[in-house]
Amino acid sequence: MKVLILVALVCCHQFVTAQNESVSLNEIESKLKNKSASVSSILSDKNYLSLHPLTTFRELIKKYCTTDPVKITTDAEPGKKIKVLATLKDESGKGIANVIVYFYQTDAKGWYAADKPHVGGNSGDQGHARLFGYAKTDASGKFEIHTVKPSGYPQSDLPAHIHVEIHQQQNYQTRITEFLFDDDERLVGQIRSNSQGEGFIIAKPGKASSPFEQQFSYTIRLEKN
Repeated sequence: MKVLILVALVCCHQFVTAQNESVSLNEIESKLKNKSASVSSILSDKNYLSLHPLTTFRELIKKYCTTDPVKITTDAEPGKKIKVLATLKDESGKGIANVIVYFYQTDAKGWYAADKPHVGGNSGDQGHARLFGYAKTDASGKFEIHTVKPSGYPQSDLPAHIHVEIHQQQNYQTRITEFLFDDDERLVGQIRSNSQGEGFIIAKPGKASSPFEQQFSYTIRLEKN
């Protein structure tokens, strides 16, 4: 009897949770659709943090992304606040407009999930990392991310990085790369050489105005099919 009651309580909790998530997602889409909220305000709202791993939530962020700077952390997120500036260029050096860019990263502890270093399940970190966003390049091919500086994975010698994915569109090839930080103490020797060999992009820290402590600028080149 006790087992049946326990199962019933678990099922009831799961049902209520699913209902609450559905209501929240409908609320978010309504706000984004009528422009009473931006992608940044949704991603940086602590009330929606539990939704970040959900595919349906991430699809909304992608659907309504714009050329505006994207803030992907709450104000309370621990870590060094940084501004990331990036430009997509073609082989001739011309900026590529209206391209959707997906990015995700670890937090200041080197964790992708809120409660552990990595996310299990289908596509894991790539599909469900807590800190993520979508941006659309502007007329000059630029996009901007406001975040905290990630850390490398715990118990690893891999350097800190932001994953960046640009999937095939506008006659350009898919480009999957990483943004690395020149001042990362792990980014030395063979690890640095390997990172460069993989085509990852390294940027030096630049001056930034408050509330940012550092600024990093990257250029991504896309090849045509």
